[in-house]
Amino acid sequence: MLKKITETTATYGLGSPPGRRLHRILSGPYNGRQVALMLTSASELKYSYADAPYLSWSTPVSISTGLNDAPFDSYITDNGDIHVAYTTETNLYLETRKLTFSSGSWSVGSAVTIFNVNPCANPSIAGETGGKLWVAWSRDVSGTKTLCAKSSSDDGATWGTGSTDTGDVLTAGSSAVYPKLLIGATRIDLVYVDGISSLLYRSRAITDSNWGSADTVASGSTLDSHFDAAISGSGLLGVVYDQAQLNFREYDGSNWGAVEVLDNESTLFPQIIYVEAVPFVIYYISESSEQLLAKQTSRSGGSFAIPQVLDSRSSYFDSITLYDSSAAAYSDQTANGASGSTADFYHPSSGRIIDAAGDLLYLGGDRKFRYLYIILSTVGSGGTLSYSYFDGINWKAFAPSGGAFGFDSAEKRLLLWDDFDSVPSDWQKNTVNGSNRYWVRIEVISSFTTAPIGTQLTSISDIHSISVRR
Repeated sequence: MLKKITETTATYGLGSPPGRRLHRILSGPYNGRQVALMLTSASELKYSYADAPYLSWSTPVSISTGLNDAPFDSYITDNGDIHVAYTTETNLYLETRKLTFSSGSWSVGSAVTIFNVNPCANPSIAGETGGKLWVAWSRDVSGTKTLCAKSSSDDGATWGTGSTDTGDVLTAGSSAVYPKLLIGATRIDLVYVDGISSLLYRSRAITDSNWGSADTVASGSTLDSHFDAAISGSGLLGVVYDQAQLNFREYDGSNWGAVEVLDNESTLFPQIIYVEAVPFVIYYISESSEQLLAKQTSRSGGSFAIPQVLDSRSSYFDSITLYDSSAAAYSDQTANGASGSTADFYHPSSGRIIDAAGDLLYLGGDRKFRYLYIILSTVGSGGTLSYSYFDGINWKAFAPSGGAFGFDSAEKRLLLWDDFDSVPSDWQKNTVNGSNRYWVRIEVISSFTTAPIGTQLTSISDIHSISVRR
């Protein structure tokens, strides 16, 4: 995380996986300016923007209050206007607001009701090059979910024939509906999960007034909102979806390609973008019940590459070294610290991670890191610790952003620094026990009464969702 923008208490701070929350101005004097949208609480939607190198973000500005703590979506026009679609807190009606871009900033318009007959959910919004807007959403009728879509030809001022117009009804009804609406040069594409058993695709030519019949992209019993879709510059439609493994299919306008398995692990929040003709896929895998590791793969040749960790700064440590002051001995515990096996992470001389005054825990990375995830099998008590990094000359003490931690709880998510921009610029590599890394050193100042024994220690950040800029 390069720069922390704000905190959130919302369940769906970044909406759902298929949504769009990060945009960029593509031309003019503010070319390159990025704008991020997020629920900062269960009921308030805000935006914040920044210019390159994106280290200074504006104070978040309120777009609307009274929202439902649920997925939302947004679309940016070529001139920088943003249209946001969301559901209301009280009645779960579907609303939209236009953010008009002028002189480098956005002004928030009044709420416009898209549909107010039934509870709504999971909106997806997009626009044609000519300016016509489209929205797809899930409508709840007595517990049965139906996919609807309708358009606005007046820049979002009215939708269809009004707020009671259901628009095009595209499904017969099921337990859940999650849509992703995309618009290319010649057609409108709609990829959606219908129930938990079908991932479907429908389209219509921009010049037509009828939707085509549904194609089955995938079927089974584990489909949900964890899918995404994107259109390449040449008009290819790529779809990634989780079905106890990460799958990819591509549509050339006439035929669907074969299913390609990108990762055998169950995945979360998959995101796909095309860079020219190359699809890039970013996603999370669950390393434990509490740790999500971001990975990525791309198809630069004829097939997708073996998935790699997206950011090595938020992964497993390159080195974990323990020093027992009584034995005056180092112990490499890199593998045991990463494994997650219960009670296998300790210095062989003491049987503990750290114990007596002068004992040291070194955490090392080839790149600077900012976060610790700690699981203990035996919780420590009575000890006091200091945290430090090497500044090129000395070990420099610092207070973790997340507060002092004395290895006195079974599980701890510890922020060392709020974001990567806050990581000390004078932090230098140093050689410890033969390994040259960026080290954080944790030293025992006063001995433990009960010393900790470890199960796992990683730098995998506590991140639960991701949004790729479109």
